[in-house]
Amino acid sequence: MQSKKKTLLRIALYIVLAYLPVYVLGFAFSDKEGGVTSALAGNSLMLFPAIAVIITRLITKEGFKDALLGTGRRKSGKYYAAAVIFPVLLPLVSGLILHLFIVKSGSIGDSAFCDNGMLTAALLLTAPATGLAMAAHGFGEELGWRGYLTPKLEELMPTPLAIVVTGIIWALWHGPLLAYGYDFGRDYDFFPYGGFIAMIVMCIALSAFLTWLTKRTDSVYPAALCHMVLDLTLTSEFSLFAARADGTPFEYRVSEFWVLILSTFPVMIVCGMVCIVLLRKKRIND
Repeated sequence: MQSKKKTLLRIALYIVLAYLPVYVLGFAFSDKEGGVTSALAGNSLMLFPAIAVIITRLITKEGFKDALLGTGRRKSGKYYAAAVIFPVLLPLVSGLILHLFIVKSGSIGDSAFCDNGMLTAALLLTAPATGLAMAAHGFGEELGWRGYLTPKLEELMPTPLAIVVTGIIWALWHGPLLAYGYDFGRDYDFFPYGGFIAMIVMCIALSAFLTWLTKRTDSVYPAALCHMVLDLTLTSEFSLFAARADGTPFEYRVSEFWVLILSTFPVMIVCGMVCIVLLRKKRIND
């Protein structure tokens, strides 16, 4: 009982430290249109989960022995590969779903991705340079969510439930950005509550995959790498599928908010469910 109480206090301290600066800065510097008026505030938001971990570990005197900062156990290379392959394939598969079921007319060959090879190549070539700037963001979040919060929750509940709870906490951490339309825009029904629901579903699904990477390697770096590449590719690649070569959008069967959800979320959810099954199977075998 004493051990569980200590774990709960550590989780609570971490959540407060991760949430407080993001909510203060997110609301204080919001332009009320979905953007952030301060570049410094905007670029620092994603670092606070890592900062919260460091402060929490220092206050509680836990140290960093179990912080998952090693590069991984032997034969972790395939998980690093998966960390890159998944976020690269996600928009490709989502683009296929988009054109099969959501675009009213036109084919995938009419999209900017296929018809404007120079633009596609330019985005892929500049991705590594942009990735260097975003690497700190991926590491900042994953050191917190997968490197600290999920393992702490696993001391109180089964891994699948810990994944779900982490996903919900992670999603609501985006509250200020969702409230003003940064993540999903503002032009959709049930704004901004629909955005909160969508973010919760997305974060739970991604939490499962990122937790799978972390637990298979005993390292936060594969998850951080995946997070970084996902931020790079999902928006840039998918936008090329969602528009014609001249930049005009296709005619869709649903609103633009649902275009992303109906094409991308099924892939994320299936992948997340598979990862939860794999994690449960591994635990049973252990």
